[in-house]
Amino acid sequence: MSIKALLHLIFAFLIATPALAQTPEPVTLEPMDLLDAELIVIGADGTEKRYTPEQLETLTTYRLRTTTPWRPDPADFDGVLLSDILKESGLHDVAAIRVTAENDFGSTLQRALWENVPVLVATRVNGQPHSRRERGPIQFVIGADDYTSSGLATEAHLVWMAARIEAE
Repeated sequence: MSIKALLHLIFAFLIATPALAQTPEPVTLEPMDLLDAELIVIGADGTEKRYTPEQLETLTTYRLRTTTPWRPDPADFDGVLLSDILKESGLHDVAAIRVTAENDFGSTLQRALWENVPVLVATRVNGQPHSRRERGPIQFVIGADDYTSSGLATEAHLVWMAARIEAE
């Protein structure tokens, strides 16, 4: 079998694999009025960068269709990758980050998580602004397959009303 034929076979297999349906796919989002919220990221040098949902969406945006422990039916979540936010803020090489929600709930995420599992920082769900009632306006979302089988992700990592990220 030629290398080209083998590559085509591998590619066809990967496309047919169901788990890939829960991989964030790049998407272009139309501008819309999003809910009033702010994600403060404290850089490794101590500088603060503040992101509204609209400002988050200036980074490369992705869509992830998945369920969550609170949504048994699949939903389309749109947002940016945590790894992109961390790269922009100089936090991509820290051992762990602490994410704090508006209600002071906090969760620690180890670098192994964001390096091996796509963590989406969602600002929209099913094409609409992600409301607080629906666990927004900024929610950390992990594909159900990764969430249940990675051994890295836990329910505590699915932070909603996320308000702050800093090195732990």
